[in-house]
Amino acid sequence: MTVRKADNLLRGDRTPAYVSRDTGAAELQISPDTWDQWVKDGHLPAPCDTFPTGSPRWRWEDVDRKLSGRTVVGLDAALKGAANFGKKPGGRRDAA
Repeated sequence: MTVRKADNLLRGDRTPAYVSRDTGAAELQISPDTWDQWVKDGHLPAPCDTFPTGSPRWRWEDVDRKLSGRTVVGLDAALKGAANFGKKPGGRRDAA
């Protein structure tokens, strides 16, 4: 038996891993137009690039992280370490 889409949007307290514009806006209790503006202003992340252009989806974990101001500590540390790869701390000078 097929469940109607209207009856299948949000079941219980679980937010889907990937949300559409309408579902994400409903979850945040804002209008879809406000959702679009927040994406444009950078308050929300851009949609995932793995979905087709006509059906953008956002990973809810990224939306939550962006709004709460949290960062991915492991990734940030890895990127910082990669940027400093090969550099040695201390008073070394370049050869003249």
